[in-house]
Amino acid sequence: MNPRYIVLILAALSVAFFVYRQFGQAEPEGVTAVSAVQAQADLAADPDIRVLDIRTPAEFAEGHVRGALNIDFLSADFAERLGKLDRDAAYLVYCRSGNRSARAMKVFGRLGFSRVLHMSKGIRDWQGQGLPLVK
Repeated sequence: MNPRYIVLILAALSVAFFVYRQFGQAEPEGVTAVSAVQAQADLAADPDIRVLDIRTPAEFAEGHVRGALNIDFLSADFAERLGKLDRDAAYLVYCRSGNRSARAMKVFGRLGFSRVLHMSKGIRDWQGQGLPLVK
């Protein structure tokens, strides 16, 4: 194989890897990634958005977004509890850093939720922006 082709292939793979690492996987249909600032604006604009904190109960007790319902992603009945919610309602979902909630988006998609705002950098972003928490 021509060495130029090898260099081009390696360069293309490097770019693809960078883009994947930078932007991650696409959100499932019906899911929109939002920052903490955008989440706060969306909550102010639409009081019908339901807030789901999917951290552990101990994390939730340390401080959460006003009005949040706590459904622990790590609990054995997470999908069952989500399944009892109105799939047509709008939800803002977050965890601590965005890792658990990113994994949870697959469950939301599988269950047919159609309007989910995923606070992709978690409550850490909320706190970092100086936004209010309740205990």
